[in-house]
This record gives sequence, C-alpha cells and structure tokens, in this order.
Amino acid sequence: WHMANSINPYENAVKQLRQVGKLLELSEKTVAKLVKPDRVISKEIRVGEKKFLAFRSQHNNARGPYKGGIRFHPGVTEDEVKALSMWMTWKCATVGIPFGGSKGGVVVDPKELSSTELEQLSRGYIKAFIKYLGPRRDVPAPDVNTDGQIMAWMLDEYEKLVGHQEPGVLTGKPIELGGSEGRTEATGLGGFYVLEQLIKKLKIKKENCEIAVQGLGNVGYWFGKLASEAGYKIVAVSDSTGGAHMANGGWQIEKILEY
Repeated sequence: WHMANSINPYENAVKQLRQVGKLLELSEKTVAKLVKPDRVISKEIRVGEKKFLAFRSQHNNARGPYKGGIRFHPGVTEDEVKALSMWMTWKCATVGIPFGGSKGGVVVDPKELSSTELEQLSRGYIKAFIKYLGPRRDVPAPDVNTDGQIMAWMLDEYEKLVGHQEPGVLTGKPIELGGSEGRTEATGLGGFYVLEQLIKKLKIKKENCEIAVQGLGNVGYWFGKLASEAGYKIVAVSDSTGGAHMANGGWQIEKILEY
C-alpha cells in the first residue's frame, strides 16, 4: 500500500494541513509551525559489511512526548517518515492521547536479512538514535515489517545503554516484557470497528458484504479473522508475494497464514 512514486506523501500531508487550517481558521503562523517537523534525523547503520539508511522524524511534542512507529521497508524515504510523523500528531490529538507525533524507518528489505542481522539492525537503530529517544522524549512502536520480537531487541539494547530498566521507552513489546494486552490485534480490530459502522451507515446487510483483504501481515490477519468470525464473506486475500480469489468466500485466515 505504499504510495506511487509520483505522489510525495509529505507534500500531500502539508496540503491536507493547509486545507484543514482554513476550515479551522488557524493563523498562518500556526500553520507554518505545523508544516515542518521539529527535527528530522538521518543515520547510517552498519550490519557487518552492509550499510542501511535510517530516519527518525519528530513532528510536534506540544501535547506530550513524540510517539510513532519504526518501519523496515525498501521504500522508506525521508519524506515518507516526515508525513507519517505529522499524521501521528493528528491521530494522537484527535483521540486525546497525551503524545505528539513521530515516525522512524530503515531502508531495508528484512526478508533478505538473517535473524542475526535483523537483531543487529534493530539494536543498531537504538544505538544510532538513543539520544533522541526516551519515555519523556520519543516513544517508538512497531510498524511495517517490525513486531514484538524487534521491540524486545530494541528495549533490551536501550536498557543496556542507559543502565537501568525502562519499559516505557517503547510500545508493542511482548506481554512478558511489560507490553499491553490487546496491542497485537488493536489495529486490525480498529479496522473491523470501522467496517461495522460503515455497513450500518450504508445500510448493507452483513451477508451481502464481500471483502478482499489486501496485505496479510498483522493488521490484515486480525481484520480478516475478526470479520470472518463476525459473518462477513472474505472472497480474496493477497500479500507481497501474490493473491488468491474464491468467489463463494469461506476463507479461513488461520489456514491461509499457516500455509
């Protein structure tokens, strides 16, 4: 679901901000402050002989510490993380969470790394950005191609470097390391709640609703599983390697993931 190269996500985010700024009658001074992130940091992370470009964009912390995920993807760009950090500011403010917006990323295809290299990259990210991170500064989280295991490595590295336990430095970590129950399925569950509200508004009967799930990572899996269990018909699924269609539905998401 990465945007096409012809669309610059940061320019798109700024355009959205200016449109909403007019609707809310924000001053030009306020809009100008919100157009640019407070800070954008780029670093190079070495894993053996390999080098990876990494970013962290900290957009705004007026409401609290910066907060935002870290993604590992070959399509990561500086403009992408700048846009995502801006959108994180709006998301936190909209639902009343006392955080600001940030986002991080590494230009890498994690499928091409061994488990050892993935761990070294994860720890390397913390080493590179540690002076900008912390429970009262900036709190990372999982995002595209990052999960609880990667958060566990990052937490361990952070605690080693600061010399004390600090579980509040990031979210999305395993339950046994102080993670939150429900975090794993939260994003897909949110999508499911939106679907439930949407069919009410459009007056569509659940049994007549056919669904295609694009992407079967953490979000797509939980969305598909919850929708299927609620009686929706999943007729198509896809991921980065391909897709499949079954006109009469009946997909069992767990079986697909297992396969």
